[in-house]
Amino acid sequence: MRLVPVLLRRLALVGAVMLPLVAAPLRAQPVPLDSVRVDDPTLVYAVTLANATTLVGRITMVSADSVRVVSAAMTATVARREVRTVRAYPATALHDGVLWLENPHATRLLFAPTAIPLRRGEGYFADFWIFFASAATGVTDRFTLGAGMSLFPSDNFADNIFYALPKYTVVSQPKLKVALGALMASVPWGSNDNGSRGRQSLGILYGVATTGSRESNLTLGAGWGYVGGTLADKPVVTLGGQHRATKRIALISENWFVPFDGNDVGGFVSYGVRMLGEKIAVDLALGSPVGAEEFYFPGIPLLGFAIKF
Repeated sequence: MRLVPVLLRRLALVGAVMLPLVAAPLRAQPVPLDSVRVDDPTLVYAVTLANATTLVGRITMVSADSVRVVSAAMTATVARREVRTVRAYPATALHDGVLWLENPHATRLLFAPTAIPLRRGEGYFADFWIFFASAATGVTDRFTLGAGMSLFPSDNFADNIFYALPKYTVVSQPKLKVALGALMASVPWGSNDNGSRGRQSLGILYGVATTGSRESNLTLGAGWGYVGGTLADKPVVTLGGQHRATKRIALISENWFVPFDGNDVGGFVSYGVRMLGEKIAVDLALGSPVGAEEFYFPGIPLLGFAIKF
């Protein structure tokens, strides 16, 4: 029972560290004024002046002594010497004159992958349910490579689970992406020929399709589990999605359906919210196993976060 206070302390620490980051203001890399794409309809700019005022809109003119910013609500021409910083964003980030940051963690739901890849050079560190940590990077714009491990308290570090998470996006259209991937794990549940404790390889080989945008999408996947060299006859099916509700909040759900013997199907369902910062996503959700006589309302608390780099 000593584990409960430890978990509570860790949850409090995660909340204290992560929530201020979620509330942090939207930022992007500064753009030199001479590099601004004038009157480009695909971009908007946040122009911060010397008096801390920020103008948001398209930049339609940059001259030697002035800058013009245009939005649906205003047209402003300011002296170039008054401009302190200029930051660029996709035009789709502007909602009724307010900038919405891009979802920093569109490549996964709560745990299961979407077909959306990391861009080349992007990466993240993630933690799910405190005890499962992982990291991933975009090797190319289509190939994402991740790895992770469990963090169970133990006298022997080798008693943890280690896993690799490769994913390749074979179809990459604006509203449809399809990927193939795997979760390949090594677990300390096997035994050697001499009876001593060994390790066992297991995992899931999957295909997944995601329709929609990075902000609001629906994902359907199918995966075949394996243990050692034996592949399951029937797939596990995943269905989930996320929907951007406000600047800082997305609704999220991830559901697993597992075939049993005969026609019986069990699984796990979940629902919750994803709190969004520029570089961080914090997931707060509830989930429950489902079966013939199993469902726990409102569900088991699920906590995760990801920091993008």
